[in-house]
Amino acid sequence: MPRIPNGPALPQGGGAASPRAVGLGRRAFAGLGLAGAALALGARPAAAATFPDRAISVIVPFAPGGATDLAGRLMADRMGPHLGGDGRAVVENKPGAGSALGAEYVRRARPDGYTLLVGSASTLAVAPAAQPKVAPYNPAEDFTPIAIIGTSAMGLVVPAASGIRSVPELIARLKKGQGADGYASSGVGGVSHLASALFCSMAEAPANHIPYRGGSSVAEALIKQEVAFAIDQIASIVGQIRDGALTLLAVTTSTRDPNFPEVPTLSEAGVKGYELSTWTAMVAPKGIPPEVAEALNRAANAALQEPAVRERLSTSGTDPSSGSTLESTRTFLTEQFAHFQKVVDRTGLRID
Repeated sequence: MPRIPNGPALPQGGGAASPRAVGLGRRAFAGLGLAGAALALGARPAAAATFPDRAISVIVPFAPGGATDLAGRLMADRMGPHLGGDGRAVVENKPGAGSALGAEYVRRARPDGYTLLVGSASTLAVAPAAQPKVAPYNPAEDFTPIAIIGTSAMGLVVPAASGIRSVPELIARLKKGQGADGYASSGVGGVSHLASALFCSMAEAPANHIPYRGGSSVAEALIKQEVAFAIDQIASIVGQIRDGALTLLAVTTSTRDPNFPEVPTLSEAGVKGYELSTWTAMVAPKGIPPEVAEALNRAANAALQEPAVRERLSTSGTDPSSGSTLESTRTFLTEQFAHFQKVVDRTGLRID
C-alpha cells in the first residue's frame, strides 16, 4: 500500500466610482483603501475563531453504499465534536464523471471551510491523470489538502455462482472468450477501471469494460453475473464476500490482507509484479484560511484516533491513518498523482 507520510475569492460587483466622483482627494481615497485592507486582514482570524458556526457539507463523489461513502459518513459524524462550536457535518453524495463531478463542485466552492471533499484515489489521482478534460485539476495544488483517512486493499472478485475459484481459472476463461467477457468498475477512468485494465494487460487476458455507478452497483452486477469479474475496494464489497455471494480470488497489494489471510496476492496467484492499492483523503477548496485548515486537520486526526472509528474502518478493509499533517497530506497527494500518471501511461487508459 502507499506509504502515508507522518505527521477567498473576491466578490463580484460593478465598476468602482472614481475618487473625484465621490468628492475624495487621492490621499483620502488611498487612506480609506489602506484602512479597508486592514479591516479585511483583521476579519480573517475573527472568522476562523468562530469556525464552525453552521453545518459543514462533506461531499462524497460516489453513490451511497461504497467504501468512500462509509469513510465520509464516519468522518462527518465524528469530526463535529472535535471542532467545537456548531460542529455539525452533513454528507452529500454527488456521483458522476468518474467521481470528478463532486471534486469539481468542491474545487469551485467558497473557500471558507464549510465545503469538504472526501475522495479516493479515483477522485484525486486517477481521474485527473486519465481524464484531464473532465477532471482538470491537480489534487495537491488546486485544493487545500486536509488529512489522509486511510489506505485500502483492492480485491479481484467473481460471482460465486460462476464456479471460478482461482486466478488462473479466470484468466483461462477470459482468454477463451477473446474479449467477450466483461468486467465491472465503479466509473469510467476510476481506480477500479484502472486496476482491471492493468490486470488484463499484465495477464494478457482481454475483457470488455462495463462501468456502473458506485461500488454497490458493481456488487449487484457481479451477483447477477452481468460481468465476469471486478477489481474494487474490499471495503465496498466485503459484505458480499463474507455472505458468500462473491468469491475473493486475490488482493492487489504486495502483502496479504490481514482480514483475509488465506487469499493470495495477485502476484502470488500468477500475475507477477502486480501491485495497486487505493486510499481515501479529505480536501477543501484552495485558499481556505490557514487557521480553519488546521482546525479541520486536528478534528480529522482526532476522529481517526477514536477506537470505534478505527475498528469500523479496519473491519471494512481500510487501514486507518495514524495521523497526518497538512503538509504531509499535500506530499502524499503529489506523490500518488505522479504514481497513477505512470500507471495510466502504462495501460493507455487516458480518455480525451
